[in-house]
Amino acid sequence: MNHLLPTSQGIKRVPLVKPDLPAFEEVADAFREALDTGRVTNFGKNMQEFENTVGEYVGAGIVAVSSATVGLLFSLQAMGLQKGQKVILPSFTFSATAQAVEYAGGVPVFAEADDDLTISISDLEMLLDREDNVAVVMPVHTYGLPCRVDEIQALVDAYGRRHNRKVSILYDAAHGLGSAIGDRRVGSFGDAEVFSLSATKLLVSIEGGLIASRDEAFLSRLRTMRNYGLENYDAKMPGLNAKMSELHAIVGLHNARRLAELIERRQDLVQHYAARISEMTSFTPLIAPDGVLSTYKDFTILLPPTMKEQRSKIMDLLLENGIETRAYFFPAVHEQEYFRRYADRALPVTEDLSRRVITLPFYTQMTHEEVGRVVEALRGVEQVFS
Repeated sequence: MNHLLPTSQGIKRVPLVKPDLPAFEEVADAFREALDTGRVTNFGKNMQEFENTVGEYVGAGIVAVSSATVGLLFSLQAMGLQKGQKVILPSFTFSATAQAVEYAGGVPVFAEADDDLTISISDLEMLLDREDNVAVVMPVHTYGLPCRVDEIQALVDAYGRRHNRKVSILYDAAHGLGSAIGDRRVGSFGDAEVFSLSATKLLVSIEGGLIASRDEAFLSRLRTMRNYGLENYDAKMPGLNAKMSELHAIVGLHNARRLAELIERRQDLVQHYAARISEMTSFTPLIAPDGVLSTYKDFTILLPPTMKEQRSKIMDLLLENGIETRAYFFPAVHEQEYFRRYADRALPVTEDLSRRVITLPFYTQMTHEEVGRVVEALRGVEQVFS
């Protein structure tokens, strides 16, 4: 193969992601206090302040938990999902979305994606017409791009009226803390939204999750569930140990206080990145439309359909030239071994897009020089494979 870029063992690499973490001295005093007092868990002051800070930002109540996956599981249970009831979710997502449904006792019903890789409104409408036992609709803010929340709400409300019962909307907002539609921030949509705080996200607490809702009774149930379901050592409901430690909350709180700065930096970087890709290659960067703010948890391009079969080779050549990439999300969940049992039809749009995506290096501290190296590598591999 004719490599258009120099490759060697000593080439400087551009990683897929670098987490936004505080310098130790920025959190040292808070860490020291927690360690000295021994108050390192059990709903300490840092966790509570973290919840309050994020709650003020998104305009909803917040419950902190040990992971977003647990947050999805608890939310489904707290919404009253019964064993065997159906949950509609996109197949173009991380497998944890479906795993939470499975653990909660629900039956996943996989929906198509639209070209922006969020849930297809027309396919959701078809599924709501087809299915009579839907309890929850669980869209995903893919890569941080908000779903078409108003259209989703209208469809679910109409379904609820037809069936004379409540159907909940739970957004998997793992990528979405900091995203917005106009002046409405993700965290304020549907019945609840669940954020991830792991190291690949915009707001990092190392590990952890946040559940956002405006329903105080729902939030109260979650607070009990994250502590084994106990009230005065009497189990009142299902639960697990899903507490967030003070050390995680300290990191999360530090990053929450600079969230606006992180978002602004990423928006500027995306504009530069996308412009360079569009100018120098035929690849399509997936960019939020006007009036919509995305965190760009993942900065992703689409290959032209004619290059779809070459994706693995393209990614391998990029890696040889120091550029780390991923195919988020392939295979789609309905094609994964464990979840094929729930796949009752092909999802051609999802299947096509999942074979054309390449997620590129992207992180808040990324430099224009690193962007340039990625784009030059993309231009080189395009010349090889086009």
